[in-house]
Amino acid sequence: CSLYRPAPCGSAPSHPAAIMPSHTAASMFGGAGGRGSRVSVASLMGLRNVLRNETDRDSAPAAHAEPPADAAAPAEPPAGDKHTLRSLNDRLSGYLLRARQLEKENQDLENEIDGILAKRKTLEVRDWNEVEKPLDNLNKQVYIAMDNAKLLLQIGNNNLANEDFKKKLDDEKKAGKELEKDLQDLKNTREDSNLNNTQIKREIDLVKEDLARLEQEHKEEVDVLLEKVKDSEVKVEMESRSSDLGEVVNKIRYQYDKLAKKNLEDTEEWYQNKVAEAQNNEHLESGKSELKGLHVEKRALEIKLQGFLSKVNTSLFTRFGDRLGPLNQTILHLEAELKELRAQVERHAENNRNLLCVKMKLEAEMDNYQRLMQGITAEAER
Repeated sequence: CSLYRPAPCGSAPSHPAAIMPSHTAASMFGGAGGRGSRVSVASLMGLRNVLRNETDRDSAPAAHAEPPADAAAPAEPPAGDKHTLRSLNDRLSGYLLRARQLEKENQDLENEIDGILAKRKTLEVRDWNEVEKPLDNLNKQVYIAMDNAKLLLQIGNNNLANEDFKKKLDDEKKAGKELEKDLQDLKNTREDSNLNNTQIKREIDLVKEDLARLEQEHKEEVDVLLEKVKDSEVKVEMESRSSDLGEVVNKIRYQYDKLAKKNLEDTEEWYQNKVAEAQNNEHLESGKSELKGLHVEKRALEIKLQGFLSKVNTSLFTRFGDRLGPLNQTILHLEAELKELRAQVERHAENNRNLLCVKMKLEAEMDNYQRLMQGITAEAER
């Protein structure tokens, strides 16, 4: 920006004729035209037009009017012009006062510029190493924050691995219980098969004994019948000497066949009844004994199963408790470290925000200072 220093102005005269003669050209500096404007007035009418059109700052100066030949002495202004000259005098006084104020402001600006130039000459070179020290601290804090984030990630991975191990432990426990159940079912099936095999063998032995006994009884009865037949034949022979032998033999054979058939049917029926009774009694007794044995075995197996399960649970709790103890301690230690790291990260973040605010303020001040210096340099070059 350019500086303009107006010339000092004296006090305005009290009489209008002393202010601006009609044949004298008047000049104004710092008037209504703004800073640095200059208007020339060659006559009273030109001055009147200039003062009347004070809002037109960029208007061209009034045309120079050549004074008349007989204007050696000013003419007496009429009564209406006195009032106009008085108002013009008042306006001119205001313009002069404004010119003094502008001169004072220009002087203040010159003093301020001189002070800035003096400071610029004595300005020390900035030590950028001192400026970079907070940035180094910020970089260290960023590295610490990254390390903390890595530790947090490792802690999260350890927690996930611990949960996976717990799930695997539960699955192994369930699988162990299923295997124990299947093993117990197989044992029960084997014992039932052994019992059924023993029972079938006993039934076969009983049937064989009954069959042998029945065969023996049948043989004895057959022998008895044969003895009776022999006795009958002898008696017949004694009583019927004179009869026909063939007819007698046929009758005896018929009676013998009929008796043998009847005895065979009776024996078969008796055998079937005995076998049925024996089977029913044997089945009932064997069922009762088998039921008692099964109850006893069930109770023994339940007791054995409870003992086995308690041993398995105790061994599992002992084994996995020894493993989970250090893991729980590690988890608690890592959680404590995590809390401490979070607190440190929050403190570092707060410090980073504060330092960022300070940095932004310093950059804004540096930008303002650079713009001011560039403006001063441009003014000095002009």
